[in-house]
Amino acid sequence: MKLHIEHDNSGQSSGWFLDKIVVTDLFEPKTQYVATCNQWLAKDEGDREISRDLTLHKQQSTTQKSNYYKITVYTGNKSGAGTDSDVFITLYGKLGETGPTKLANQENNFEAGKKDEFTIECQNIGELNQILIAHNNKGLSSGWFLDRILIEDTQDHRTYEFPCNRWLAKDEDDKQIARYLVPRQKVRNNLYKVTVFTGNKSGAGTDADVFITLFGNQGQTGQTKLDNKTDAFEAGKKDEFTVECPAVGEINKILIEHNNKGLSSGWFLDRILIEDTQDHRTYEFPCNRWLAKDEDDKQIARYLVPRQKVRNNLYKVTVFTGNKSGAGTDSDVFITLYGKLGETGPTKLANQENNFEAGKKDEFTIECQNIGELNQILIAHNNKGLSSGWFLDRILIEDMQDHRTYEFPCNRWLAKDEDDKQIARYLLPKGAMLAEKELAD
Repeated sequence: MKLHIEHDNSGQSSGWFLDKIVVTDLFEPKTQYVATCNQWLAKDEGDREISRDLTLHKQQSTTQKSNYYKITVYTGNKSGAGTDSDVFITLYGKLGETGPTKLANQENNFEAGKKDEFTIECQNIGELNQILIAHNNKGLSSGWFLDRILIEDTQDHRTYEFPCNRWLAKDEDDKQIARYLVPRQKVRNNLYKVTVFTGNKSGAGTDADVFITLFGNQGQTGQTKLDNKTDAFEAGKKDEFTVECPAVGEINKILIEHNNKGLSSGWFLDRILIEDTQDHRTYEFPCNRWLAKDEDDKQIARYLVPRQKVRNNLYKVTVFTGNKSGAGTDSDVFITLYGKLGETGPTKLANQENNFEAGKKDEFTIECQNIGELNQILIAHNNKGLSSGWFLDRILIEDMQDHRTYEFPCNRWLAKDEDDKQIARYLLPKGAMLAEKELAD
């Protein structure tokens, strides 16, 4: 629904800054329509127009569930880029719009070369398709050079990037102090696997809440609590967490800290491993120090830099399907490798071939961090497809770094209707099986 608004430019003070128009249906007073303008209708302001065509949006029900949007604003690094003006943002989505919202917190915001973070609570407006960013031109230094804005929808964990790279200033560029921006593309969130090793000293564990911030050449994550619902950070133990956030590029440092709460708050941190699951790079951050108010230098927060990026390894996996009738499977097959230095996590075995046919062998390559000498594997499928049952003969795995080959015999069904009805099996390497047999004898 469209709405046309204008004035006749008469009178001594004819210029008009229109915020928005609310239209109420008198037959249904609870139904309202909003047309947002947030522009001048003036011959000497803005684009000098005194008429506007606006779109009316039906106001969402006040009972609709609220959503939170995390807004990160990057001010450019030019001379005079910062602003003292009040800055306002309006989000537009498939389900409606937010109306103008002032971006304010307790900080001195919008300084040159800085980033500022805000949280907006409002109704869920669905997938974002544009924003309006504007300021009120007040203050001694009102002109503003905006680099870009990132907006994270905290409900569905989607992040949008809105590039600007222009002035919002009365004396720069096209003299505009309000701009509509469209998303370049939705920024894909990345997953970081964080493995924390607590030292083995007496009293090394902590009951405090632990937080991490990742810094990379493309940005930073913000403070994230490490919580996996287990009793974490015990002396001599390792704990694994997953951090989901926009990719920060190559990681160059981290901030690890705790809040000093709990009966035993002091913590001796050995090291942290961080795997970027998108580009399969792993970083090691040595610490080997206390984060404690009564130990070492009394600090409970430390910046750590990577010793070096842990070199990834290649494993060549050869799978032999048995030659029985119906031995092949149409299911997706997954493998997890376990070694002296860690594990790979489940990895789907896939290539361009029609794999896992009866009597055939299939070859795959897995790239991951070096996990040392292999001591077992987990092989499994998801039981999907017309023919899901699978008779696995054996698996050969070659460590391409040290050229050792391991054989994992199976010679059993992974099927819901065969053998013991299992579709996942832990397998030991042949040498280990022989050693176990000799010990038993």
